[in-house]
Amino acid sequence: MMIGQLAARTGLPVRTLRFYADAGVLPALGRTPAGYRQFGPDAVARARLVRTLRELGIGLDDIRRVLDAETSLPALVAEHVRALDAQIRLLRLRRAVLRAFGSTHSTGFEELARMTDLTTLTAEQRRRIVDDYLDAVFGDAPDPVADRLSMGAPELPDDPTPEQVAAWLEIAELLRDPDFIATSRRMAQRARAEGPQPDVGQFDVGKAVGAFAGPAARAAVDPASAEALAVVERLEALGPTPPEDRRQVADRIEAFTDRRVGRYWTLVGIINGWAPGQAPDDIIDAWEWYAQALRAHAAQGSA
Repeated sequence: MMIGQLAARTGLPVRTLRFYADAGVLPALGRTPAGYRQFGPDAVARARLVRTLRELGIGLDDIRRVLDAETSLPALVAEHVRALDAQIRLLRLRRAVLRAFGSTHSTGFEELARMTDLTTLTAEQRRRIVDDYLDAVFGDAPDPVADRLSMGAPELPDDPTPEQVAAWLEIAELLRDPDFIATSRRMAQRARAEGPQPDVGQFDVGKAVGAFAGPAARAAVDPASAEALAVVERLEALGPTPPEDRRQVADRIEAFTDRRVGRYWTLVGIINGWAPGQAPDDIIDAWEWYAQALRAHAAQGSA
C-alpha cells in the first residue's frame, strides 16, 4: 500500500508516517518507480503500535529495540513504569517544596535553593544525614538510644505535604548543627558513665513526672514553695531515689533535658505520620520544673 492508504487506515498523518519511516521504526518494502514508499500489510499494526508507545512517552530508540526483538514489550513497559514512578515521585516532591516555600512567605533565592537541595536528596542520602549524626554522637559502640533513634529515623514519603517538607528541612539542619551534636555526645557519654537510672525517658518515671510536676509547671507553682516540696516528696515515694540525692537528680535531669531533642521527635512524628502525643515542650517543662524543685528543696532532703 502507498503511504496515503496507510495514513487512511491508521488515522496517522502522512507527515508522521514519513517520520517513523525515516527513523527506522516503520520500514517500507520498497519504492515505486516514481520514488514513493510502499508498505506491506503488517505496516498498519506496526504503525499503530508505534503511535501507542509514543503516546505513552516511550522514545523511538526504545520502540526500535522492541520491533527489532532486542527486548520484549512487557520488559520495556516495566522499565518505563519504573521510570515514570521515579518522575512522579520527583514531581510530587517538587510540588511540596514549592508549596512549603510559598508558606514561608520568603522571597529569597537562597532559601528556595536550600530547600530544594535538602529535599531532592535520595532516600539513601537523607538516611546518611541521620547515620552521620548517630556516628558522631555514639561512635561504633552499641547503644540502645542509638538503636531507638535509628529505628525511628524520619522517612520522607513519596508525596509529602508542605508540613512534612518543612519538618525534614528542620531535622536536616538540626542533625548537622555542631552544637546539637556536641550536646548529644555529652548526653550519650554521661549516660554510659552513670548508667540508665534514673532515666528521664523511662516510661513510668516520665508518666509520674508528667502527672504530678506537669500541672505544677503549667500553674507556675513556685519550685521553692511548700506545694512544690509536696510534689517532690510524692514523686520520691514512687521511686528508689532517696531525698539526699536531690541535687544529683536535678543535675542529671538538667543534663538530659534538651528542648531540641523533644523538637526532633516532634518533627519525626510529622514526617512519619505518627499520631500526635503529648507535646514535647510540655514534657520538658515538667522535668525542668521538677529539677528546679529538687534543687530548691535539696536542704530539706539532706537534713
